[in-house]
Amino acid sequence: MRRFAIIAAVVSILCLSCAATADVPAPLAVGNEAVGGAALNSYTPGVEGGAGVNNIGLLIKTWGKVTYVDGSGSYFYIDDGTNRMDGSGQMGIRVSCENLAPGNSITAPAVDSYVMITCISSTIVINTKIQPNLRPRRQDDIQLVSL
Repeated sequence: MRRFAIIAAVVSILCLSCAATADVPAPLAVGNEAVGGAALNSYTPGVEGGAGVNNIGLLIKTWGKVTYVDGSGSYFYIDDGTNRMDGSGQMGIRVSCENLAPGNSITAPAVDSYVMITCISSTIVINTKIQPNLRPRRQDDIQLVSL
């Protein structure tokens, strides 16, 4: 099956049944302070206190120490030393472990462990303010780091 797309005034033929593979883009490395980023424009807000380029919806890699794990294991927080607060009473950035694609599950790491996370930069509303929320896709997206 062939499909056509006009991209930057160039016509490309996309073959959905071809065995061709493409390089997968690497995640963007982002420190905790810049996760979510500032507003893109008046229609696309960033996160509360956001800094840097808006990265909501992008695949990113960030890191930090696990500062809190929810009792049900549905989310945890990481902090890279920026001491970011989102109004929940927890320090760091929230990492969601639920609502994953079928067949995937995530077990939250232990408090005080250090992790590097590949995830989708997303948002969550906490106390009426848009806050950053990290969404790993599967367990392999969370790597324990030994110091």
